[in-house]
Amino acid sequence: MFCYGIIILLVGLGLITGAASIPVWLHRRYGQPYALLTVGVITFVLALLVQIFLLQTLNHVLLRLLFFESLMVGVVVGFTEEFARLFGFQLLARGTVSKAQALMIGAGHGFSRTLYVGFIAVGLGLSLLGYDSQRPDDLAALLSGALAESLNGLLPILMHMALSWLVLQVFLRGELGWLFVAIFMHSSAEIMAVLLGPEDAWIVVLWRSLIAIISLAIIFRVNPPETSAT
Repeated sequence: MFCYGIIILLVGLGLITGAASIPVWLHRRYGQPYALLTVGVITFVLALLVQIFLLQTLNHVLLRLLFFESLMVGVVVGFTEEFARLFGFQLLARGTVSKAQALMIGAGHGFSRTLYVGFIAVGLGLSLLGYDSQRPDDLAALLSGALAESLNGLLPILMHMALSWLVLQVFLRGELGWLFVAIFMHSSAEIMAVLLGPEDAWIVVLWRSLIAIISLAIIFRVNPPETSAT
């Protein structure tokens, strides 16, 4: 159990460090205030509460089937989080006009779950350190799985940053279609992640990596309208 505790502890610390480094970089690179993170955190929490309510009230028979479960989870997550993001810009961050601001808010939304999982992992890892130090049967597989889970926790932050920038286009351009582009991208990402399942962690990493690459392309290729501040 001691070895498991060390690995889980390292995963937790890696998630916390990786998630925290993104807003730190945005602050140092673009001078964005950390206060913008709270907008993302609030929208994440509100969306999560709605998700819990909706998923608990759905037909449990359908949710026992993997296809329906993945479809329902993806659609619910996509709609709730992107509408929460929309209302966050409308009600909590009305002065947001730049890409850097949107990225900071998106980082706050994305790293909320990552930090939560990271702190849980740290607590669990510490609790296991008091057990015996017997070597695991397959240490390489254990380390591989831990690395995969860490990447699966960190890569979605880039997606949330890109989605935040897409949703902001609704206000910058006055075009609601950008919201539905964000919903489609978010829902598709989650549907595939659920379908691939936790047993295929590295396949999920490949999928999350593809979404992260697309997210980076959105961040760098989608420019603000000429009349907006950059």
